[in-house]
Amino acid sequence: MAGFRHDSYHRENRHSPALIRARRPYIARNALLGAGMFLATAGIYAYTISVVGQDEFSDVKVPDVPIKSPQATTQEVKN
Repeated sequence: MAGFRHDSYHRENRHSPALIRARRPYIARNALLGAGMFLATAGIYAYTISVVGQDEFSDVKVPDVPIKSPQATTQEVKN
């Protein structure tokens, strides 16, 4: 449509003053939510690493001689 001007909150390389005013009430709330989500994720990660680091693997039996894979024995028989 020739002559139709589409007004928008977004300009070419910057935000319009109307968009800045519309976002202003949500800046603090979004920052708190983002910080809370980051802290929750970091806490879960730190807890997981600390719990896994405490495992001693004392119940796992380790053989003295490594067990050969079936593919290795098949290749040895062919040679």
